[in-house]
Amino acid sequence: MLLGLGLASATSAESWVRFASPDGTFSIEMPGEPRHESDDRFTPVGSVVETKYWLAVDYTELSVETHDIPTLAAAMMSDAMLLDQAREGVIDNEGGTVIATRDLEFEGAPARAFTYRYPGEPVRVERVLTVLVGSRIYLLTGTGPDPEAHPGVTRFFDSFTFTKGDGGEEQERR
Repeated sequence: MLLGLGLASATSAESWVRFASPDGTFSIEMPGEPRHESDDRFTPVGSVVETKYWLAVDYTELSVETHDIPTLAAAMMSDAMLLDQAREGVIDNEGGTVIATRDLEFEGAPARAFTYRYPGEPVRVERVLTVLVGSRIYLLTGTGPDPEAHPGVTRFFDSFTFTKGDGGEEQERR
């Protein structure tokens, strides 16, 4: 069970803070200072470096992650394949069921938005935006009973922006 201050009460302007990634590639608003986790996951084509900033408040979790894909994997796969693999990895990892998915562009970069339902009760749904810039995938998530209708989740997603130009242009474009 996620406990916290209450995202509903944390929607006032003074309680939200703009978080900027330490590497300077993005910023996003969150209703408090996020926790930080990082991990290296080894694959046959190299290590995937994962960094996650997240905050859980009152049955809702917000997170933004970066997944740095090995150069070889990024060169061998199309943008669509990388975004498909990211979506399938998220859903398979949680044992979820897809509700909706759509392709789009975000600040000029290829992206995919999707929602899925976690198994079991109580009902938990995750709203996800994946954005591919060079060999990095940005993954935004909002998880709760109904993240599509939650004003705090909407504010979180709407506030995400790259801070090194359009679509992280300082990173190598594919």
